[in-house]
Amino acid sequence: MSNHKHITELTSLVQDLMSDIDMKTLHPKNKLLLYSRYVLSKFSWHFTVADISKTWIIENIDSIVNGFIRKWLDIPISGTLSNVFLDRNKFGLNICPPSVKFIQYQTVLRYSLKKSRNDSIKDLWKSS
Repeated sequence: MSNHKHITELTSLVQDLMSDIDMKTLHPKNKLLLYSRYVLSKFSWHFTVADISKTWIIENIDSIVNGFIRKWLDIPISGTLSNVFLDRNKFGLNICPPSVKFIQYQTVLRYSLKKSRNDSIKDLWKSS
């Protein structure tokens, strides 16, 4: 699958899943739970397999997700989402943006290359 196909499929997947959650008559807290437990896991395959840049994820996927989170929590455009993304022990909602999950999945991919039994895979890890 080409990167362009991953990008278009990922964009449509994000838009569809977030709009489906948005149409449900749920409390915003439950919508955020659905996002963090269901939607982010749907991105995992695209984030580990495709060669997508972090900048593209931030500009496109994060902006779609941030728009829905703003809508659910009634945060105006001038408001900041930094408190939403803080940990619970820092009085945040502990919601993870897609760009952070992307970095986590890339780290897992790199670690699996490093710990592979195959020497050529280890050489690939050393070269990158």
